[in-house]
Amino acid sequence: MNYKTILLTGIRILLGGLFVFSGIGKLINGSDARYLVELLATEYFWLIEYAGPIVIATSILELILAAFLLWGKYLKWALSGAFLMLGGFSSVLGYFYSQGMSVESCGCFGAFGFSSSLEFTLVRNLVLGIMIIGAFVLIKTKSNEQEKPKSIRNP
Repeated sequence: MNYKTILLTGIRILLGGLFVFSGIGKLINGSDARYLVELLATEYFWLIEYAGPIVIATSILELILAAFLLWGKYLKWALSGAFLMLGGFSSVLGYFYSQGMSVESCGCFGAFGFSSSLEFTLVRNLVLGIMIIGAFVLIKTKSNEQEKPKSIRNP
């Protein structure tokens, strides 16, 4: 096994573990995440009715993505979904940050309660996004290496 395979495996296991942890935590207690949806509903009023289902659907989607990441199948789809989810979460948190709102916890890990500031959460999401982009690059270089024909020596 070469270093690219080991690095890609490490990235997908780390991301998959984070998504399992986050999904289960929000299913156990999604009150902080629900609060963020309700806070967003101050701008988009129709969201208030769907705060609970949005948190549950997000948690289930995180668990599905985690399963594919840990399984190693449909990896491009799982990484794309993870990147889109991180982008969506980061844009909402970035909006709160730019508006100067004080949010005690992002609700990212639900019942496991790793409270963190908006700044820390945005930096963490940026690092995770860079890891996902790195995984895409590793997948691309691995597929390019496999497609290269082996040179045949003429006698």
